[in-house]
Amino acid sequence: MRRSSLQARSTPLAHAISLAFGVSILVRAVPALGACDNNAPQSGQSATCDTSQPNPSTVPVIAAAGSVNVTINILPGAELDITNRNGLFVRNMSTATNAGTLRVNGDGFDGMTSQGTAGGQNVLVNRGAIFTSGVSSEAMFNNAAAVIMRNEAGGRLTTSGANATGMGDYASPGGGTLINDGAIVTSGTGSPGMGANTNRDTLINNGSITTTGGSASGMTVAGSPGQNVVTNNGTIDVSGNNAHGIVSQDASPGAITNTGSILARGTGGRGVSLANPASVTNAAGASIVSQRASGIVANRGGTLNNAGTIQGATGVTIAGGAETIDNTGTIRGTSAEAIVASGKINVSVTNSGTIAGGAGVAVRTDTGADTFNMNGGVVTGQIRQGDGIDAFTMTAGQVDLLDQGDARDTFTMSGGRIVGVFVNGDVAQITGGRIGSVDLNVGNNIYGMSGGQIDGNVTAAQNDDTFTLSGGTIGGRVDLGSGNNTLTITGGSIGQGVTTTTGIDTLTWSGGTIAGPVSLGAGDDSAVIRNLNDTTLAATTRFDGGPGVDALTFDNVQTSGLARFANWETVNATNNTQLTFDANGLTLGDAATGTGTLNLDATSTILAGGIGNTSIQPAIAGQLVALNNAGTIDLTNGGPGTSDVFVVNGNYTGNAGRLLVQSVLGADGSPSDKLVIAQGAGSGTTSIGVTNVGGTGGLTVNDGILVVQATNGATTSAGAFTLAHSMNAGAYTYYLFKGGVNEGTADNWYLRSSVPPAPAPAVAPAQPSAPTTPTTPTTPTTPTTPTTPAVPTPTAAAGTPPLPAPPPPGSAPTPLYRMEVPVYAELPPIARELTIQQIGTFHERQGEQALLTENGALPAAWARVWGGHATQHNSGAADPEFSGGIGGVQIGHDIYADTTSGGHRNHYGFFFSFARASGDINGFALGFPNSDVGHLSLNAYGAGLYWTHIGPSGWYTDAVLLGSSLTADPQSNRGVGATTHGSAFAASIEAGLPIPLPAGLAIEPQAQLIWQHASLHDIDDGISTVSFDAASGFVGRLGVRFYGHVDAAGTTLEPYLRANLWRYFGATDTATFAGTTVIPTSVSATTAQLGAGVVAKLSARGSLFANVAYSTNVGGSHRSAIEGGMGVRWKW
Repeated sequence: MRRSSLQARSTPLAHAISLAFGVSILVRAVPALGACDNNAPQSGQSATCDTSQPNPSTVPVIAAAGSVNVTINILPGAELDITNRNGLFVRNMSTATNAGTLRVNGDGFDGMTSQGTAGGQNVLVNRGAIFTSGVSSEAMFNNAAAVIMRNEAGGRLTTSGANATGMGDYASPGGGTLINDGAIVTSGTGSPGMGANTNRDTLINNGSITTTGGSASGMTVAGSPGQNVVTNNGTIDVSGNNAHGIVSQDASPGAITNTGSILARGTGGRGVSLANPASVTNAAGASIVSQRASGIVANRGGTLNNAGTIQGATGVTIAGGAETIDNTGTIRGTSAEAIVASGKINVSVTNSGTIAGGAGVAVRTDTGADTFNMNGGVVTGQIRQGDGIDAFTMTAGQVDLLDQGDARDTFTMSGGRIVGVFVNGDVAQITGGRIGSVDLNVGNNIYGMSGGQIDGNVTAAQNDDTFTLSGGTIGGRVDLGSGNNTLTITGGSIGQGVTTTTGIDTLTWSGGTIAGPVSLGAGDDSAVIRNLNDTTLAATTRFDGGPGVDALTFDNVQTSGLARFANWETVNATNNTQLTFDANGLTLGDAATGTGTLNLDATSTILAGGIGNTSIQPAIAGQLVALNNAGTIDLTNGGPGTSDVFVVNGNYTGNAGRLLVQSVLGADGSPSDKLVIAQGAGSGTTSIGVTNVGGTGGLTVNDGILVVQATNGATTSAGAFTLAHSMNAGAYTYYLFKGGVNEGTADNWYLRSSVPPAPAPAVAPAQPSAPTTPTTPTTPTTPTTPTTPAVPTPTAAAGTPPLPAPPPPGSAPTPLYRMEVPVYAELPPIARELTIQQIGTFHERQGEQALLTENGALPAAWARVWGGHATQHNSGAADPEFSGGIGGVQIGHDIYADTTSGGHRNHYGFFFSFARASGDINGFALGFPNSDVGHLSLNAYGAGLYWTHIGPSGWYTDAVLLGSSLTADPQSNRGVGATTHGSAFAASIEAGLPIPLPAGLAIEPQAQLIWQHASLHDIDDGISTVSFDAASGFVGRLGVRFYGHVDAAGTTLEPYLRANLWRYFGATDTATFAGTTVIPTSVSATTAQLGAGVVAKLSARGSLFANVAYSTNVGGSHRSAIEGGMGVRWKW
């Protein structure tokens, strides 16, 4: 704006300057005619003063009144010494140039004067020296519009009187230009070097200005509106009291620029003094220095751009108006603030340079809405932003201290460092940088930190504060004091804990670390810890809810050391949380509330294994805690031990929860982890999962194996606990029962492998004896009837499969054999039976004695197949019974046959055999007899030798040896089983004597004895090992065959009927489970068999035979079978 104003006057100014310099050149070219050739020039005239005598001249050169276009030149060497008059005087559009010396004495008279009424536009140029000595005697003075005054290089303006300006423009129209390229020196009071009491002037100092008088400033402007532009490119040195380097009293100041140096030495002397808002620029390399006052005083604010140095007792003083400071240089207060503002004014400071205070405070503002942008550099001393609504932004650099004062301030930091404390902030956001400590003590503070470092504490001691930490490091403590505070921690680290006092506080912690204690103080506080584990929680020594009704929620947290979580009335474990207990347990409640509640959701787990005893206890002994379990209490996590005890000192409620324990599944009292409910009540539903740790199974005949214990008057509801699935160990299946068989166990829960007998009926107490009649007539008191302690009746847990009725009182308990026991128990008897079936009888294998007529080597071959369905029951602990098919195939060959002279025949041979038994198994299992329990398949691969001797009358003896390899596949109906192998051996001796009867019939008594032995390998079905001991045993047969002969169509048929009585002598097999439980099975039975058969001699070489039979037991264990077979014999 000032530039355009100057451009509007450029043409007349250029004309005047050209005229002035042109006249000056002409004057130099004309020889001198005297001291001054024209002392009163008229319009268009010139006047020249040279060194001619008199020199110095005492006569001034005064242009005629109303004159225009006058040119005055004082040549070098010429001198005018004037008293009580002006030295040179021009009116309008005129030029005066001094290259010599002007001396003016007298108050109010000036060395060079410009005055006019017709638009001014005069030019005053000094190349020489001007001296004035009177009051108000300016060296160069203007009172006309648009003047140009210039003190050129080498020129000197000196005034010694009071109020005598070196170069001054006092024309109200203004618009002038004042330039000093030389030296201006004043020594009088109130005598500035350059001054303009006008408007829109431009003052430029390229040389030097020196004043020594009081209140004698270097450059001053004062106008209304003013708009004067002041530029110092040279030096200004003022030494008087209250003498300032540059003074602007413009109502609307123009720009003030310093590229040189300004020095104010005197008391009260300011480098720059501003009465109204001005734009001040202090360029790089420039300086504004006050030795005893402020470097700059801005009484109504304005704008300061500093790239150089500003220094004073106070660097910059601001009052009465808003100020904007952009500092890339240095602002220094030597004994006070570098920048100070007073009053309710808005101050904005942007710094990337140096701001240094001299008394510990670098910047002090007042009640305005102040802004400080720290983009770099250094601030030495404290920044005090006062009590307004202030803002502080820091991206780089270093600040000693920051105090934002009262009111609602904002603080943003992304870089740099505050060495000491940042105090009195309200809304702080830190993404980087470093701070010594933070004290947000005004109230209702908001603190957010995503990066950077705090060396010490963060404090916000009053009202309702909001604290957010997502990154960065806080080396000390976070203390939010009283109020309803909200803390959110998602990252970063806190070095010495978190503290609040009275108030309803809310803490959410999902990332980062807190070292030391967390204490939320008095009030109904709540905290959520989310997605953390022992790594991030390890440094937290205590997490304290403080007095009040407090709630702590773990959300997807894996942590241990639960004793540090103290004084919480409600603890919630949610979203896959794992709480690992130690011997110190968990205490709920505080000294006032006394107790609390732990809620475990369906996804969360308590881990309490491997530590022995641990508990959930109330803060005050005797109170009852509450554990609501919808998740899992796991006592199996600490290794294979079975001595862990988890105590709930109060009420336990299962909300479809789980309890996992490790037990040695054996007999009564076997070691087991357990849940203990003390004083309170166990209710709801909880599924107990049991892991067997080395238990080999055992029969429980007393209480069983304790897994849930109710103590100190605690009770449990009927459906409080269930077994997740039946447990199996050794030979037994275990179920869960409420109550034992002894007094005081009614609310305990036990694992049992038996159904206990019913309790004996209560014995009625004896009636008390009749009271003895006393000697006195006192009526005796009838004693009360004593109560008999109730004997508990164990009750199977809900979900248990049906169990048999308890046996009668005093009986042995009913064992609960697992389903596989009858299957395995039946394996040895079936193995032996399959061996017997392979041997069979002579007629089943060979058909008939009459077929064996060959002689010689390898005379004949034979083969047979047989099969049928058999049911075989064996007595013993498991009472197993087989029902299925048994069959096989054999092929044999006579090795040699001969006939003696007496008619005795011998046949020696061998055979190979394959036999298979496959059927269902029933037996005593899970407390019930004859239960459908599984399936058994057995294959036998055999080889045998035989010797058959036939007497002349047809009697015979038959001896057989057989060895078999066995493969067995026993499996229960639930898919448990294992393949095993073994071997079997048998030897048989049989004899028969035919007795002829009439009509071609015969009857043949028979006798047979078989010895057999089977051996089976041990198995491991995933529940236990099973070893077998198959007894060697004998089977005897007495029988009779009734037969005849029929010839038909060239074929000889021999039909027969047979009857046998088989006796299985009492061999006892055993199946031993896990090396401890022996299950015996006795094979003892007498079976009657009826059958029929036919032998057909088809040709001289070939014969065919077949038979069928039915058998059933007539003594001992039940056995029945229906079977048949067919064979063929061929002579070679």
